[in-house]
Amino acid sequence: MKTALYQYADGNANVYIISPDTLEYVPVKPQESSSGFYSGGEPKKVKLTTQEFQNLVTLIEAAMKNTDAHMQERVKGSGAIKTLTGSEKHAIFLKPACAEQQKLEAALKKLLS
Repeated sequence: MKTALYQYADGNANVYIISPDTLEYVPVKPQESSSGFYSGGEPKKVKLTTQEFQNLVTLIEAAMKNTDAHMQERVKGSGAIKTLTGSEKHAIFLKPACAEQQKLEAALKKLLS
């Protein structure tokens, strides 16, 4: 079975890279932000337990299945989920402030705190 690698970009374009054993946070730097001032803070990488990884996968899969929460194009404030399994790639955009986005971001922030 191929293991999936997930990437999530929050509404401010901070990126979270989720693998079976790690969660990496790649924040936006001021020069990369649309305002030229926003900073996502410091980068961080934490170990994930199998259960923590599975909990994130469950949230990601629920967001991917709920097509009512999806958008065709990315707008400011929306979330973006990318999955990579072997050579297969898939991406969706989540509507700003939808329940799936809020649950996923809360779980990611908790794991990084």
